[in-house]
Amino acid sequence: MSTPSNKPKVNDNSVKTISVVMVLVLVAKISGLARDMAMMSLLGTESAEAAAFNFASLLPRQFLDAAFAAAISAGFIPVFNGYLEKRGREAAFALAGNFITFIMLLSLIAAILGFFAAGIISGIYFGDAPNITVELGGQLLQITIFTMFFTSTAFALTGLLQSLGGFYIPSIMSLVSNSAILVYLLLFFERWGVFGLAVVFLVGSVLQVAIFWHPLRKHGFKMRLGLSLRDKGLREILRLSPMVMVSSWLFPINIIVNSGIAANLNPAYSVELNAANVIFMVSTGMFILSVTNVVFPKLSKQAAHAENREEFRETLAKSVSALMFLLMPMTAGLWILRIPIIRLAYERQEFSAYATQRASHALGILAMGIVGYGLISILNRAFYADKDGKTPMIITVIAIAINAVTALLLINPMAIGGPALAATVSVNFAGFAMYAIAARKYRLLDKASAVNYGKMILSTTAMLGVLFMVWQVAGHLHDVLTIGITFVLGILIYITTATILGVSEAKTAKTAILSRFGRKDKKDE
Repeated sequence: MSTPSNKPKVNDNSVKTISVVMVLVLVAKISGLARDMAMMSLLGTESAEAAAFNFASLLPRQFLDAAFAAAISAGFIPVFNGYLEKRGREAAFALAGNFITFIMLLSLIAAILGFFAAGIISGIYFGDAPNITVELGGQLLQITIFTMFFTSTAFALTGLLQSLGGFYIPSIMSLVSNSAILVYLLLFFERWGVFGLAVVFLVGSVLQVAIFWHPLRKHGFKMRLGLSLRDKGLREILRLSPMVMVSSWLFPINIIVNSGIAANLNPAYSVELNAANVIFMVSTGMFILSVTNVVFPKLSKQAAHAENREEFRETLAKSVSALMFLLMPMTAGLWILRIPIIRLAYERQEFSAYATQRASHALGILAMGIVGYGLISILNRAFYADKDGKTPMIITVIAIAINAVTALLLINPMAIGGPALAATVSVNFAGFAMYAIAARKYRLLDKASAVNYGKMILSTTAMLGVLFMVWQVAGHLHDVLTIGITFVLGILIYITTATILGVSEAKTAKTAILSRFGRKDKKDE
């Protein structure tokens, strides 16, 4: 049994910690949106520089999201915590050093291979695009590919610091790099152009590593590089990681594949599709993460004990229902507001009204996949908590294939809408396939829950009908007013309708809103 000094310091006020982390993540996401807004206003969508840099930044960024973030959370963290509890800090830190060394070596090899293959990769990605775009894409990738080394190291340090009870620094990791890029875009872009932007993109990844230095030293961690593949802890991490890693590939691979297919038809399409994807992830990510990040630890603890299976089922059922209550109206709202949101975020300087039209078209289609996205996020974690990595892995592989085939078939007749529809079909297939299996395995769907979902759909339909009429008037106002009026009215109409219909989650939402203004629901008194 370890001594108290061997355990991480954990904030007792978990609600406060979660709230602060949510705010920090939101700020980081907004900084990413601001970065893309500035970038697209300067580069536009039609230029070779825009398409080339979109490719050069997208590939390493999405590869890292797919390959390292999930592997660290699902593989490293539980094994490290086991060492920390049973064998003490010294053994746990030795495991961390071994794992970080492995990640650094693996990512460095991948970056070097990417450096020499950059021209080939760019040629495959852009296909029949102009030679200047292909050549520039390869040259920029030779710079940005080395972000893989630093960012993968930062991801490893994230897992280590979170295991030690530090959550705030990992939450601002992207904020640090985005801030550096924003400063360059606003002050130095005209002087050093797109090559300077690629260098700053790399510098931002170095800063992501640097911010972990002080907090980890406060926890007593000193980095000692050394690799031993015979280490049982490292082998356990490598055993756990592959299935979870594959299961996390759906969104990154869909984005890379669809962006490449769009770029083959028109390089500008890939930039506009990326703009729509950014808005989609920023607008939905906070709601989904706020539920899944809180629920996952609870599900893991309940799944570990056979006597808690009923509690596991109830927690999962309530979490899915709460997520659906949030995401159904969001689908309608994002579809209604797709044009003013894209216009407000991006349309300036080189980002034209035509680009807004195409990007908003893609965003409207992507919005139809919000519910599927939410189901994947919560059910993936439920399967992992129940030590079932095979089910989400198989579904993910099928969904990736569906996306690739559908995007290729639809790109010519639908232009940018083809890849967007392919992504939506793929995500909804994966989400509802997981739900069908989980519903049977964990008894999630009964008559009461089916009726409750039906009421949510009716409430969303009523909201959509009213907002569509409001849009006929508010759509002619300034975009900020249009979005604000529609957002407030949408919330009021949805919650009111859901309350009248007796949706169980509506009462909780109403109480939460009233409590924010220091009021109580009289029925609860």
